[in-house]
Amino acid sequence: MSAAIRAAFTGSRIIKIIMAAMTGVRPLVLVLLDGWGVRTEREGNALATARTRIYDRLAAASPQSLLRASGEAVGLPSGKPGYAQAGYAALGAGRPIEPPAARITPAFQHDGSADIAAHPVLRDLISRVRPLGGAVHLIGTMTPSGISGHQRYLAVLAALLSHEGVKVWVHAVMDGQDTRAQSGIEHLSEFLDDIAGAENAELGSVMGRSFGFDDLSDPAAIAAAWRALANAEAPYTEYPTAYLDQCYRKGVNDDRIPPSIASSYRGIRQDDAILLVNLQADQAHGLLGALIDPAATGLAAKAPSLSGVYSLVRLASPLGAEVEPLFEAMSFKGSLAETIAQAGLSQLTLTETAAEASLWNFARGGAKALFPGETVLVTDTPPLAQAEKKPELASAAITEELLAALKKGEHDVITANFSNAAILGRTGNIRATVEAIEAIDKCLGKIAAQVDKRGGTLVLCGMYGKAEMMLDPETGGAWRGTTTSDAPLIIIGGPKGLELQDGTLADVAPTLLHLLGQSAPREMTGRSLIATSVPDRISA
Repeated sequence: MSAAIRAAFTGSRIIKIIMAAMTGVRPLVLVLLDGWGVRTEREGNALATARTRIYDRLAAASPQSLLRASGEAVGLPSGKPGYAQAGYAALGAGRPIEPPAARITPAFQHDGSADIAAHPVLRDLISRVRPLGGAVHLIGTMTPSGISGHQRYLAVLAALLSHEGVKVWVHAVMDGQDTRAQSGIEHLSEFLDDIAGAENAELGSVMGRSFGFDDLSDPAAIAAAWRALANAEAPYTEYPTAYLDQCYRKGVNDDRIPPSIASSYRGIRQDDAILLVNLQADQAHGLLGALIDPAATGLAAKAPSLSGVYSLVRLASPLGAEVEPLFEAMSFKGSLAETIAQAGLSQLTLTETAAEASLWNFARGGAKALFPGETVLVTDTPPLAQAEKKPELASAAITEELLAALKKGEHDVITANFSNAAILGRTGNIRATVEAIEAIDKCLGKIAAQVDKRGGTLVLCGMYGKAEMMLDPETGGAWRGTTTSDAPLIIIGGPKGLELQDGTLADVAPTLLHLLGQSAPREMTGRSLIATSVPDRISA
């Protein structure tokens, strides 16, 4: 590892580094571009506004196609916008993968043994808390999106636990990213109506998702959320919807709503339990980690002895071992990474913490250990508060390590993830998003030059739409959610005469294996998009 990348990764969560004996090869380099959708209209389109001379030149001179990256193509309901979890799962599996919501929602709708009320883990939670007189703290996003969570789950759980004679405090985490920026007041009003008959359930707090629920939350935001939930130290509000309206009038969007608590809320006490109502394995690690062990997150306090800490979906490491899930996270066999390893090829993956879950948990099917010949390096993403001031994020460090790996010639396949367009796109700041895209373009120039010098093949793949639509067509305000746009697939330096067909993200893995001269496993139902024959393998 070069000196520069060592410095960039100092203090980062480097998962593991496993190096197998490798031989020099001409590599296949896969660059994954989060939030990089295709849209012809220029208004509100950061990708069209940005100066992307390198990307445009590569696209114009190379075979390219469009990939469906939303809806049924990635395992989602028809018309549903794509997003990281769905996109990376479809790419890694080579087939559409049902999101956790598809498995979980029926439990909140059906009676009988499959009903959530009969879930053994939930029954265990009730049996622990009720005899001790403890309360259950439900923490989840107040959203109908079904991406980070769903307010229906919160309402059902609150009513169910209340009916069981358990005191329930609901901590509403406002969305504003997968929903319109200031639509939370409607969602919260609907939720309060839904639980009006649950006499033991109350709203304990309201806060935006940037306060410890998102992985880019900074320490100060996590500390503020912890003080509100753990110690009831936050401004009081008797009327939460009026509080949201006041924030909106000040220009504060849902995801940045400062913590506020109900006047009757008294904090998290001994014998209480926590249930995180999440749909993704990487959510709320900052907030939940602080509630479980405040000292470990730099807070000068000791956590009370809790009856238990639970999550709706199993969390990723390190909290996965400490928090008991009601449902397992996404998993599948026969991933692209596993297939490459089984072929005896070496692979290197480079990413940053903001996209770590996408590559580690989703694209690899939740595999907990590295495959033979696989190396994964992860560097830190700046906190959200700094991201708009540093829109290049970790792209320079990732590029430097990729170039060093190319020069060494020790890997058959190198994957690099650039999440800039998606992360900055979700802030609603078009200027910063344009700067982020232009930073990626410079990185692509360096990567393409080095791949070409070594006679390799470079593949650029958009993962889902975001930066191409940043204005709400209905309100004219900022649009911060993902989109239903197609994503680009471009192959640079591939075999002569190569042509590509349009397809879906699920077709990318079979296409890459085709380039490598490898057969796709039977689990992959996607197809190679290469329309002409290519050599059996890209080799030295």
